[in-house]
Amino acid sequence: MGRKSTFLELKESERAYRRDLILDAAMNLFAERPFHDIGMRDIATEAGISPASIYRYFSSRDDILAEILGHEVSEGSQRQRERLQTGRTSLEDIAAGIVDFFMDKEATLQMLNHFLLKEEVDEEAREKFNSIQTHYLQQFDRVLESMGCDKDSVRLFSRAFFASLLGIIMSFRNSPDRSSENNRKHVHRLAKMTAIIFKKGMP
Repeated sequence: MGRKSTFLELKESERAYRRDLILDAAMNLFAERPFHDIGMRDIATEAGISPASIYRYFSSRDDILAEILGHEVSEGSQRQRERLQTGRTSLEDIAAGIVDFFMDKEATLQMLNHFLLKEEVDEEAREKFNSIQTHYLQQFDRVLESMGCDKDSVRLFSRAFFASLLGIIMSFRNSPDRSSENNRKHVHRLAKMTAIIFKKGMP
């Protein structure tokens, strides 16, 4: 019984290692070029495994994207918690944190955009994304509740606020008539203005 258990543990450990290897390979490729240009064969080659075997671990490229996005969103949530622990607890501070996170992570923003806008997404990946989105927004709800937002209205308020910030980031992060530094400053100004408006209307 003990040997069987050890064998299963080793198999699970090997599987986890292979999954991490594939995710790291995908992230390396996404950092180099748009993920729309990258297929499962490219990821398998980068990971050093056969194209056929990659499907033992992920059902599709969208499945890999959803897994990576889950890790990235967890990192974003952790950054948000750290900001709150340092006393930066205003709605403007939260908006600034969200702006910095997505401005620093173009690939993550593109993945999020992919799941929000693309209609044909692998079903398993769609379920993963929906779970990630729900979990993040529920955490966001709790942050806003701690700031005094009415519990009965927080869900609608948090989604409107986050969607507004996301729209600003997507619309103005790469304005061709500004430098990247000035684009960031401009997005921060717009995000701060949005936070002030929302704070005045917080239920």
